Amino acid sequence: MHSGKALADATLETLPVIVGVIDSDGEILLTNQSWREFGPDEYREDHVGVNYIATARMGDDEHARRAVEGIETVIAGEQETFAMEYPCHTPERKQWFMMRANRFTADGEVRASVVHLEITERKLAEIAAEETAAELREEHRALEHLLERIDGLLRDVTDAVLGATTRDEVERRVCSCLTDTDPYGLAWIGRADIANSRLSLHEWSHDGDVPLEDDDLCLESDEDHPAVRALETGELQVIQNLETVDGASRWWPAGVERVQSLAALPLTYGDITYGVLVLFATEPDAFTERERLVLDSLAGTIATAMNAIETQQMLTTDTVVELEIAIEDSSLFVAALAAELEATITYRGLTYDGDGTPLAFYHVDRAVDDVPPATAFDGVTDCTILSTYDEGTLLEIAVDDTIVTTFSGHGADIRRFDASGAVGQMAHRTGANVPVVDLTIDVPNGQSARSVYDLLEERAESVELLSYRETDRPPRSRQDVTARLESSLTDRQFTALRKAYYADYFEWPRNVSGEDLAESMDISRSTFHQHLRSAQRKLLDELFDGDPLSKG
Repeated sequence: MHSGKALADATLETLPVIVGVIDSDGEILLTNQSWREFGPDEYREDHVGVNYIATARMGDDEHARRAVEGIETVIAGEQETFAMEYPCHTPERKQWFMMRANRFTADGEVRASVVHLEITERKLAEIAAEETAAELREEHRALEHLLERIDGLLRDVTDAVLGATTRDEVERRVCSCLTDTDPYGLAWIGRADIANSRLSLHEWSHDGDVPLEDDDLCLESDEDHPAVRALETGELQVIQNLETVDGASRWWPAGVERVQSLAALPLTYGDITYGVLVLFATEPDAFTERERLVLDSLAGTIATAMNAIETQQMLTTDTVVELEIAIEDSSLFVAALAAELEATITYRGLTYDGDGTPLAFYHVDRAVDDVPPATAFDGVTDCTILSTYDEGTLLEIAVDDTIVTTFSGHGADIRRFDASGAVGQMAHRTGANVPVVDLTIDVPNGQSARSVYDLLEERAESVELLSYRETDRPPRSRQDVTARLESSLTDRQFTALRKAYYADYFEWPRNVSGEDLAESMDISRSTFHQHLRSAQRKLLDELFDGDPLSKG
């Protein structure tokens, strides 16, 4: 068995760092194998007995001087440790080291360990980062002129869309801002009607008095038009020189002069496309790579404003459009789950976890001991049994990039999203057992209703509109209360409150315990109850706000 000293000596020899030990006078007492093998062959020795400090002083080198001063302060006891970085290049390669000196005592005598660690890779990475930063600074200076020109445009367009209260106003203000900025001479926005395969010119602006022709584009026959291509592909379309394109002159009114280049940008928010912005410039090659980045950003801002307006309408208007739709689609997670469980599942509500993932709650009309893995369903990342009781089972389903998130993006409020277990017409044709999904949603207006229905027709195998009607919203809607609560509750508090409600935690006898709900949120039972109590208090504050009796 090795002694402690023998083991320490063997370990020191195998260390991949250069290590030496000196006494209080600077004389080298001990070195390891890495020390002895460093440097050219003629200098490879242990250097024991050589005065390390005196040798370092002999060289006229700033780094050596700093090293000696630092080591001497360590030996003198003025500091326990000294460290510095220094270059040690050879004709063959550049290299850097870190030297660290540490003071210790052995048999009552002061000693110092001197360690040299190669840090070449890190230094090269730092140098590369500095060079990259220098290049970026140079590029930034080159961008200054461009930024000066577009700063006003960005500010004006952003102010325009933030100040608008309707989608018509957004489109009108955007077109006006763009044509007030050189080198843009004409701008128009078209809205897509997927049902009729048309792109309608809805708003336009020109730096002159030439009217824009009121002609729709057909998505099927006008596929060579950049606006149609932008709508179909969802990508920016650019033509840097219109003179090189045969027939391009029909893309703008005859009275518009000096049109040289064109850019068509889809106005997209998530998977919602609100239309296309078509921008004409009065000079060729106007849409450089940097210009395109700016325009892409502007298009995103415009689409976001349109989405916000539609969502806000859901909270502020007195009427909403109610859609009742029957869907037959074997890939839809609601239908697939009902078929797998051979049961009717009923939508209970929706909340979001801390990462923003939608959590849908479903009631199954029978007791379920186990559920299939989430991978069995498209768009489902997790499927958990929250509670089981005589009347059935409550499931929590984490969904990702599904129709649920699409509805939210359209400002829709889901009221019903059930799978009845019945077999529809499509199932009779295919012989598959495909449950009918009954969907009822509220949307802000007819345009949103059309957009949602078009999207369902594109995604689902079979869609049937059962009813379309405008309904009055109650003076204080659930969405109003929810919006105010969401602004006052933390994510954890809101999730705890909704989970407790959907899981029938407030019923008696309870079908689920606080410990079960806490486990589903990956928190302790006490923390869950703390979140729940805070949420209940804020809910009651919202309920009794303004009631004189509540002021006690």
